[in-house]
Amino acid sequence: MLVLGYGSELRRDDAAGRIVAEALAERALPGVEARPLHQLTPELAEDLSGRTVVFVDATVTREVVDVVALEPGDGQGPMTHHVDPRGLLDLAASLDGPATAAWVVHIPAHDLGLGTELSEATAAAVDEALARVIALCQAWTS
Repeated sequence: MLVLGYGSELRRDDAAGRIVAEALAERALPGVEARPLHQLTPELAEDLSGRTVVFVDATVTREVVDVVALEPGDGQGPMTHHVDPRGLLDLAASLDGPATAAWVVHIPAHDLGLGTELSEATAAAVDEALARVIALCQAWTS
């Protein structure tokens, strides 16, 4: 299982996905690879094929932590220097084969201003997101 947590460390709550991936990596769960990233890039596609993947990201479009199953398709279209989760799944499927399953865990972001500290609300949501990611990992690696 591969967990990709991404976001900017310099835009306060945007770092929530990275923080979840870092915390998960520290736990060293068997069969789970966690990577904190600044952003998703096309080069990651090779690592998705044949794997179960969880994307973790902060967003201003959610009020609560949620987990959404993803299918390839409806990606952002042509590749640039970064890509969205569906676009990355599409690219993986066209290169080496599709991921076996994929989800995105959304963490509500409240403050995307410059800074390195999470808002209080997003910090609490990070704890919940980490618990949800661990539950997914345990369900799929056991």
